[in-house]
Amino acid sequence: MKSGKSFIQIQVKTTGIESAVDSMLKLQSPTNRKRALMLGAIDANDEIRKYYQAHGRTLWLNPALPTHGTGRRVTQWWRHIETAWQVKSVAGTRATIENDKIGLSHKITGGTIRAKRKKFLTIPIDPRAHGLTAKDFSQKVSPLFRVKNILAMQEDDGTVKGIFALKKSVTQKPWPNALPPEPQYVNAFLAGVLDSLIADIENT
Repeated sequence: MKSGKSFIQIQVKTTGIESAVDSMLKLQSPTNRKRALMLGAIDANDEIRKYYQAHGRTLWLNPALPTHGTGRRVTQWWRHIETAWQVKSVAGTRATIENDKIGLSHKITGGTIRAKRKKFLTIPIDPRAHGLTAKDFSQKVSPLFRVKNILAMQEDDGTVKGIFALKKSVTQKPWPNALPPEPQYVNAFLAGVLDSLIADIENT
């Protein structure tokens, strides 16, 4: 697995997984080998997408977070995670499958995010702030004002409610089950490669 700020890559290899498939693959012409890898990669990619499709929005829910509750907007982010998986490349005995949906990489790896372009990160702490930046919230929901290290709004009854916390950095743990179990897509990859190799042998 390889990750960056805006992408996550899964690399699937035949080497060391199934020696018979790997040996058969190396005996093929470059054209047949590439076709087999591509078909295997497509099958693996389909299996990954099915995983997210089966779990849907519930995979990403954590009711303990302060952004859950009355007023929370449904952003459809989880749907984009499913559809963004694509076969990036095939080479040698390896296929690379990538997802460039912003936010997924950090969900999978966890880690610390630090404020860079601005002095503070704005962390949503109210359900109504889910999926919105502080600027968007001020323009679309209610003007915000600073109270110590909080961006707050005034409710209709005059009370002040914190909407975003201002922090220099935030550290998050990897999200449970953010990736499908490895055997699920590896087995699909190997089956696709093998099906292609058998078809080539039968057609010779």
